[in-house]
Amino acid sequence: MGKSTYEIRVVGTVPLDVLENFRQIETVEPAGTILHAKQLDDAALWGLIDALRNAGIDLIEIRREVT
Repeated sequence: MGKSTYEIRVVGTVPLDVLENFRQIETVEPAGTILHAKQLDDAALWGLIDALRNAGIDLIEIRREVT
């Protein structure tokens, strides 16, 4: 599978040090936290999920955006 764009919702805020390795994240919205990541392949998506889990951040939803 190729790269996709995702909207990722989590509870609370995401520390910047968690996000620094994921340059595909273009915007962060303060509603809980909503991350918009473009051009993520499957490995990068799972890496982000693992980084959020390791930081103790609860994941609410991941939605693939139609482009």
